[in-house]
Amino acid sequence: MWFFQTANVANKQRGAAATNLLDWPCYTLYFLIFGERVMIELGYFVKDKVTGLMGVAENRATFLFGCDRYFVQPQIKEDGTVPEGVMIDEPQLEVLKDKDRVMTPAGLPEQTISLGQLVDDPVTGMTGTATGRAVYLNGCSRIFVEPKTTSEKHESWWVDEKQLTGKKTLIGRDKKTIEPNEPQAVRRTGGPARSCSKY
Repeated sequence: MWFFQTANVANKQRGAAATNLLDWPCYTLYFLIFGERVMIELGYFVKDKVTGLMGVAENRATFLFGCDRYFVQPQIKEDGTVPEGVMIDEPQLEVLKDKDRVMTPAGLPEQTISLGQLVDDPVTGMTGTATGRAVYLNGCSRIFVEPKTTSEKHESWWVDEKQLTGKKTLIGRDKKTIEPNEPQAVRRTGGPARSCSKY
């Protein structure tokens, strides 16, 4: 349970309340695999263990029910074209230690919205639940919002985090802080995707 204790200590040091696992900063990534701590930072070359695809970890998306993913952007081809990037599950990636970091992240964007929080989008006038958060190399962050019902007129959408106004509830109930000794659900993966939902 050191992970949750470490997260709580880090948040207390920056003056925040005890953390919810889903609120943990996303530019430096920590998670447990077989009892070991793994860290992947944006801006490094990574390789997909399954396909062999290599590229730069350009952004990371964290979702409410697990399934953390990176957007991997391959570099320009010999013919001058830019390949399409791919979203890949975190456990499938390994850092290429023999390659230098392409870019240092511009900084950690302030997290103003918690995953699972009900939010209002004053620009569109829509309301929904924040179920995903993506953090980018350039220091910006975007939130994936899902409305209560979906249709052609009301679909889920990605939006700049600063554009949203958060409500005091977390999935319809008071926000609950995860304690270090509280049992956690097993995190799951979501499989590869050709794009990052165009966000």
